[in-house]
Amino acid sequence: MKISTNVIGALIFFIFSVCYGYYAYQIPLYPGEEYDVFTSQSMPKLYALLGTLVSALAIIMSVLTDSRTSDETEESANGFDKKGWFQVASLIALMVYYGATLEQLGFILSTISFLIFGFLILGERSKKRLFLASVPVVIVFWAIMTQLLGIYLSTGDLWG
Repeated sequence: MKISTNVIGALIFFIFSVCYGYYAYQIPLYPGEEYDVFTSQSMPKLYALLGTLVSALAIIMSVLTDSRTSDETEESANGFDKKGWFQVASLIALMVYYGATLEQLGFILSTISFLIFGFLILGERSKKRLFLASVPVVIVFWAIMTQLLGIYLSTGDLWG
């Protein structure tokens, strides 16, 4: 039995979710917080559980689909070609760029450039869609995080 790329991707996500869940239990609690309903461990545990369930369902569905259709033509259609691997490598490099420029450019500029270049790598060419899918989303998210929730997001060394 050949393992399709769908099963491999779901399996990697499953392993990531299980490891994330393990480390979610390692988050230290403040004194007295162990009796609270919602703690610093609550959301990571929920994300790990949901990720594990979704990836397990994806594995099951992919195996069932692959067992029903065992055509070689469908298997070759699911595989990555050179363009797909180039996109994966480019997106990984873009994530490294985002992490490296977050402190220098600040959250807003770094995230907008990350989203625009990510959309370009994935094949979007409409300038209107590029800016409408990145600039307003980042500005609204920044406003919610900083103004409503009071969470600090880096303004960048460029402005200071």
